[in-house]
Amino acid sequence: MIRRVSPQDLISTARHSQDFRNSRAEYISIRIRILAYLFAALALLWIPIDFVLMPEMHFEAVLGLRLGFSTLLILLGTWSRQCNRLRAARARVALFLFIPGLFYFGSHQVLGGLPSNGVLIGYSFLPFLMVALLAVVPLTLLEGIFLITLSISFFIVTNWRAGSLFTLATMSDFWLLSLLALIALWVEMTQLHMLMRLYREATRDALTGLVNRRVLYTWLDQEVNNRTDKEGHISVLLFDLDLFKRINDTYGHLAGDAVLQTFARVLQTVLPPGSLVGRYGGEEFLAILPSTDREAARQAAESVREACHGASVRHPDNDDVIHFTTSTGVAERRVDETAGTLLGRVDQGLYEAKESGRDLVAVAK
Repeated sequence: MIRRVSPQDLISTARHSQDFRNSRAEYISIRIRILAYLFAALALLWIPIDFVLMPEMHFEAVLGLRLGFSTLLILLGTWSRQCNRLRAARARVALFLFIPGLFYFGSHQVLGGLPSNGVLIGYSFLPFLMVALLAVVPLTLLEGIFLITLSISFFIVTNWRAGSLFTLATMSDFWLLSLLALIALWVEMTQLHMLMRLYREATRDALTGLVNRRVLYTWLDQEVNNRTDKEGHISVLLFDLDLFKRINDTYGHLAGDAVLQTFARVLQTVLPPGSLVGRYGGEEFLAILPSTDREAARQAAESVREACHGASVRHPDNDDVIHFTTSTGVAERRVDETAGTLLGRVDQGLYEAKESGRDLVAVAK
């Protein structure tokens, strides 16, 4: 069954799958890119307001800050590398907060001596806006706390430099900023919860909890395309439960479902750490073994086959014990071989295992 979203999933990324991390990273990167371009444009559109309200001696200094602010945001928006890497996505969010924070601090150093009415009004709300905008990205509790602390630190340092940190007005603003931060944290985790549920429904097989065929294709393409032939081996295993239709016909589909769930647990338990396992379709399962040569992959397949001999399923309605076996094809990626060709060869290996009598492991030629 698909695992429910737990509190630990919302606190940190420790239990997130690599594929979900990549998907969330891309989702965050796209949103930050849009926001960066939007704020860069709005910052430039504010220049005429500064020109009308601000003394000339201050306008030129703030104009330089504003142009630098917009330029940095445009550069952030054009940063397109590693959009699906979580570390890069976190850096994007941090920079999206850090750049306005610097502008907020710098502008207050220039305008600190001016009356707040009409002039500073367009600058004093930046920390509030930055904290509020964090609510548009799905973040864990720890990520949200770190980023909110970064935003609030600019507010504290700026008011400390101005000598107004412990005034009634600043304390009131700090209370409001803290309240806004709590709301943003709640919305961030709500977004993360919803995104994780949608992701699992779209990518997980509801019966076994393993990833589905689409994710397996994505994983294999990434493994093949993101490494050269000198960086190690890639092997795939294609499993098929023997005479599975007979199990369904004899014991019923509920018993067949229990066999599939038990076999999925066998794969997760027996295959080497780092293996990428999913339900390929029906009673077929695919495992991708990075950095594994053909012989090691064959031994892993044999371990699964032997584990199936010791596994059994009790019928859900009576005391019948159901035993099952598996046939397996093994293939190691050749030099310059595509993911599609590799899947075709491992499928041929599975065909040979079943034609040779089932409950066998066959290495594709």
